Amino acid sequence: MSENILRYDSKKKDVVILIDRNLCKGCDICIKVCKPECLALVDAPDKWEGAVVDVVNADDCTFCKLCELQCPDFGIRILRKDEVGKIQFGDTKKTAAEQ
Repeated sequence: MSENILRYDSKKKDVVILIDRNLCKGCDICIKVCKPECLALVDAPDKWEGAVVDVVNADDCTFCKLCELQCPDFGIRILRKDEVGKIQFGDTKKTAAEQ
């Protein structure tokens, strides 16, 4: 996995949250739609935007995928652990049945 892709595994559920720092522009849309408040902006001086999204509580993720669906840059993926490696960032051709 690329060093720019951050992986967070839930200890309570079979859920993995992946964030691609190259795609995240720090717009905070995902944070606003996350009701369990699993996400937050963190400083990222290496990014021109100055911030990227980070996971602050993967264990509270409900797997609703609202953050993934609302991200305008496809910078966040919510997957079951068995899907990791099978679905890539930008893989928008998969149907709901395939995911």
